[in-house]
Amino acid sequence: MSQTLSVRRPQVGEAAAAPLYDPNILRRLAGLLAPYKRDLLVSFVLTLLISGSSLVQPYLVMLAIDEGISRRDMTTLSLVCLAFLAALLVNWRASVGQTYVLSLAGQRVLFDVRVALFDKLQALSMRYFDKEPLGRIISRMTSDVSAMNEVLTQGLVASLADLIMLLGIVATMLSMSVKLSLLTFVVLPLMFIAARWFTSASRQAYRRVRLAIAEVNASLAEGIVGMKIVQAFRREELNALQFDEINTAHLEASRRAILVSSTIQPALDLFNAIGVGLILWFGGQTILSGQAEGLTVGVIAAFMLYVDRFFEPIRELTGRYDTLQEAMAASERIFQIIDAVPDVRDAPDAIELPPIEGHVRFDHVTFAYVPGKPVLREVCIEAQPGERIALVGPTGAGKSTIVKLLCRFYEVQEGAITIDGYDLRSVTQRSLRRQIGLVQQEPFLFSGTIRENIAYGRPDATDEEVAEAARAVGLDSVLETAANGYDTLVEERGGNLSMGQRQLVALARALLSNPRILILDEATSSIDTATEALIQAALDRLMEGRTCFVIAHRLATVRNASRILVVERGQIVEQGTHEELLARQGAYHHLYQVGLAAPED
Repeated sequence: MSQTLSVRRPQVGEAAAAPLYDPNILRRLAGLLAPYKRDLLVSFVLTLLISGSSLVQPYLVMLAIDEGISRRDMTTLSLVCLAFLAALLVNWRASVGQTYVLSLAGQRVLFDVRVALFDKLQALSMRYFDKEPLGRIISRMTSDVSAMNEVLTQGLVASLADLIMLLGIVATMLSMSVKLSLLTFVVLPLMFIAARWFTSASRQAYRRVRLAIAEVNASLAEGIVGMKIVQAFRREELNALQFDEINTAHLEASRRAILVSSTIQPALDLFNAIGVGLILWFGGQTILSGQAEGLTVGVIAAFMLYVDRFFEPIRELTGRYDTLQEAMAASERIFQIIDAVPDVRDAPDAIELPPIEGHVRFDHVTFAYVPGKPVLREVCIEAQPGERIALVGPTGAGKSTIVKLLCRFYEVQEGAITIDGYDLRSVTQRSLRRQIGLVQQEPFLFSGTIRENIAYGRPDATDEEVAEAARAVGLDSVLETAANGYDTLVEERGGNLSMGQRQLVALARALLSNPRILILDEATSSIDTATEALIQAALDRLMEGRTCFVIAHRLATVRNASRILVVERGQIVEQGTHEELLARQGAYHHLYQVGLAAPED
């Protein structure tokens, strides 16, 4: 049986979507450098020194030949050589200073960009992360930011330096010999044609590279995170083939970009050689014919050096163009995140939610992740303070969506959700979530100690408060066997703890924040029966006085609920106590028969 690999390739339309030259992006890149104007000013002064010291060197060579060597004047020759050495030293020192100042300013800008990106990612709504693969987000934070660094440190300012150098060379050459200058400029149309081709070809090539590396990162992130499933289902070979196809697409995109960039430099070297050859031919012929009219061997030698310097900034500008294209593509992707508007935003007049009692009301709430495909339809729920509401139903019925809306991870499309009479849309998200505790089915632990993970929502909690929360969920007995107790290091994603231990830490973390509303999203589903029995009594005590929403498939979790809501196809089809619903012989009775009672048998 054959299996089809589903691989998303970077599309040409995507690569060509943005304009070749976007002044808005360049303005924003320049704006990033605005806080470092002093560094840029110092760099500009050093650029002038570099350009001036470079421009004077061929002129000094001309003086050495015509005034020193030709006239056998050792004094003049010595003075010119000392001046040449001084120009070299100035050029070296200014170059060192400019590189340091620019690199430091660039790193500071990158620091600012990464902070802005991280802050924005934390502000974005869950819908963004539902659509955007983790690998692409990481790619924008790493490779795209690094590409931006190239244009910030060596692009804008260095390009300005090359332009200054180019203008200075042109002015100097014209002052020395108009004829030789015009002869040199003959090759400029050819260079313009080559540059136009390079511009057109590099545009799509480097955008394809950025898209392709994002796909590679996305595939890597997905494969690494899901490695346990990969190995459990023996997908190594198939996944390797899939990654090979994605990686091949990146290789092909890179090959095309390299082909473009490797073509332009030899072309510029050829134009340089043609320019030098024309000067040698015309200048030599003029001197030999006796019609030099001020044209000397020194002038020809200086012109040959100026021609080389004339093409050098052009070569640098053209060679830097691929870097600019890459940085433009990367910058677009970075600004896409920075400019992204969260689906859930605090209203301009949002208020701080005061300490609540926990009266929750869903008033005809309708919600859809995809427009036109509602997940919840006209849902009405009312929970009194201290009431324990259990949500049961088949997978995909909308149970988790209900609690996500209560946390305001998403915005309701119709109806309203209120807590103590406050519409969630009228209060700040921070003040709302400060009073809600959430424990998910798959607990997420951060790198650090168990103590730090428990106190994640309350970093200022005392050691005694942390220990009290741990004792309340039965975690203290587990920590007794740990070598370092609460200071035991948690590996990435809690890999050195069992699923049950991770869940206990997550429960302690939620309880330490002392929420008025507690949400358990199948929080005990990954805990064995013995562990569940150990913490159930503690949970019952801790839920006392709090409004609780419990999503569960186990009878022990829902039996003592104040009310059980049966959710099917986005609607509340039944509600009541365990005994009441069993007596109705309806949807809950069916769930009880096929699943809820199983753990108790």
